[in-house]
Amino acid sequence: MSQHAAPPEPPPLGLYLHFPYCARRCPYCDFTLTTRPIPHEGYLEAVVEELRARVAALEAPRPLVSLYLGGGTPGLWSPRAVGAWLEAAAAALGVEAGAEVTLEANPGELTLEQARAWAAAGVNRLSLGAQSLNPARLRQLGRLHSPDDVRRAVGWARTAGIERVSLDLIHGLAGQGAAGALEDLEEALALDPDHVSLYQLTVEPKTAFGARARRGEELLEPDEALADAYEALAARLAAAGLPLYEVSNAARPGREAIHNSLYWRLGRYLGVGAGAHGLVWGGAEREARGARWQNARDPDRYMAAARSGDLSRVEEERATLDAEALCDERLLVGLRLAEGVRVTPLLEERVGARAARQVVAGLLEVVGAEGGERRWRATARGRLLLDHLTRRLLV
Repeated sequence: MSQHAAPPEPPPLGLYLHFPYCARRCPYCDFTLTTRPIPHEGYLEAVVEELRARVAALEAPRPLVSLYLGGGTPGLWSPRAVGAWLEAAAAALGVEAGAEVTLEANPGELTLEQARAWAAAGVNRLSLGAQSLNPARLRQLGRLHSPDDVRRAVGWARTAGIERVSLDLIHGLAGQGAAGALEDLEEALALDPDHVSLYQLTVEPKTAFGARARRGEELLEPDEALADAYEALAARLAAAGLPLYEVSNAARPGREAIHNSLYWRLGRYLGVGAGAHGLVWGGAEREARGARWQNARDPDRYMAAARSGDLSRVEEERATLDAEALCDERLLVGLRLAEGVRVTPLLEERVGARAARQVVAGLLEVVGAEGGERRWRATARGRLLLDHLTRRLLV
């Protein structure tokens, strides 16, 4: 009797909802968003219709390990709509026990009543866009909240019963230096967060900061100062019990972001909403096939298309991915992780010789027990030069 290998288990599945509405656009932000009035019920109707179409087209569905509401500012969506969205997702796909349910919010736009409503709806992780706890720096970044708003928001989340709190911090603003970045981090650590995201400020061309930079204004620290600040922040986080598990993200052990880890481990995630990205794939390594998409960015255009149930109208971009493209993506995102990326036969074939050269250059290291799983992991220097490292591996 012939024996057949069991088909590979489908990769984990997450669900990302993009909520593209904000009270105002920050001067550094180039995300898909609008400051138009929020059509709370209309947007809910559109995203539920898109979700139904996504699930109908999905091969190998499985219960969700993560539901993430990002933006924009999903904290501005009515709590009733948030609850209805989570109910629709659970009905469409099911939710694994212990699944992570994250909602992003701005500290100055949060109330205790909202936090309680989110917790009752199933939100168990709140991601707060603190960015800084220095009043002058918040003004430079165009933020509307105060440091005390951040402190209150963290307290209200915990009072409401939201189990996990993550704080976003931005560093790299000209004049901040490593000392200023560390001051922000100390203020954040005093709030005992489970997770901290450290984002180095980038000046994107189509933002207000981009226009100021073109006029000659220095908005960023020099590269050496940025590297010094990053290393100082990483060391302080590790000492506080929140080691970096990814280039820009630190957490207490066991509190790493499940949803973002899907990106870095090349899991699957359905992207729903205006401007949302998604990735689905399946199959054994050499036969794997997948697709990546981005939805229409304009919210009104998106809602009209989503209500039709026709995904070809909803999507603005779509790319099919073969086994080699998926292999390259796994390397690209996996090297962001402190654990590195698992060396598979196809990955070894594609970039093994180039990887060996980067080991000699001190940017990459090989970890793993003899006879067991091997991983490639960026060294401390490699993390500082990660874009350079990945170009050397993939080009």
